[in-house]
Amino acid sequence: MYRNIIGLVVICATFLLLQSNVPIVESKVKIYINQLVEHPALDATTRGIVDGLAEGGYVKDHNLDLKIESAQGNVSLAGQIANKFVSNNPDIVVGVGTVAAQSFVKYVRGGKAKLIFTTITDPIGANLVSSLENQGSNISGVSNFVPLEPQIEMFKRVKPTIKKIGFLYNPGEMNSISLIEKLRKICPKYGIELVTMAASKSSEVAQSAIKLSSFVDAIFISNDNTALSALRVIVKAANAQKIPVFVSDTDVVVDGAIAALGPNQYDIGRQTANMIIRVIKGEDISKIAVDFPRKIELVLNVKVAEQLGIILSEDLIAEAKVVIK
Repeated sequence: MYRNIIGLVVICATFLLLQSNVPIVESKVKIYINQLVEHPALDATTRGIVDGLAEGGYVKDHNLDLKIESAQGNVSLAGQIANKFVSNNPDIVVGVGTVAAQSFVKYVRGGKAKLIFTTITDPIGANLVSSLENQGSNISGVSNFVPLEPQIEMFKRVKPTIKKIGFLYNPGEMNSISLIEKLRKICPKYGIELVTMAASKSSEVAQSAIKLSSFVDAIFISNDNTALSALRVIVKAANAQKIPVFVSDTDVVVDGAIAALGPNQYDIGRQTANMIIRVIKGEDISKIAVDFPRKIELVLNVKVAEQLGIILSEDLIAEAKVVIK
């Protein structure tokens, strides 16, 4: 009898609420984003995630509890943010950048969270997944890796005389270690010697960039967040030696690099949002394969080329998605 009365009360209350035009508040989906550091490429990725979620019907302060924090390139801070986020029982945590994603792994493996990573060059090498297909864990995401060979071929088209190319990196970022291993195998095929220089934190970048610039023909910065966060410092050192800086992140060419052949990081963010939505709607994350960029774009900085006395061919300019003048 009491159950019937309670049921009747609930039905009546719902009816009255609907008739009074008072909106029913939906429970919010909790998505918490840990971004390793702030620089144009990662900022564009996060912006793409937010916009993609909104387009998919998940809007902040409406039906979405969205938190975004930057670890400012600090491993310890990334861990603190991850711990704080997980303690609030999120539906999904997002790691933007390798170290940020790695900060969640112990919680995911402990069954406390589901992780979607993004802008990770080598998710297997970073020990995030064991397989790019169906890896059977509560982790999946979007890699920003694109083949290196087309990038090197583009470098040679921009500056055919390249014999030594410098690679500045943080040895604590597994994505950079993975790229170095690949470059050591590939560069000799193009008659190029790879010269590496480490910088473990942003404050070390200037000195390393000055030293590296003094004995290479060009510098290549690829997906290393420590280097990218201090790209203008690297460009300044390279410009002093009249050598170009190439990047793989199209969003940062405007900061003084001469060219990039890579994915659009905003689009990577939207791909990430799509994967998040699939999980929110009930798809099994352990059966979602790691995704990769759908396309790559060429961005050229003609202004920088002119400053360095480099003439870009009309054919190369015609192939560019964006030309900065």
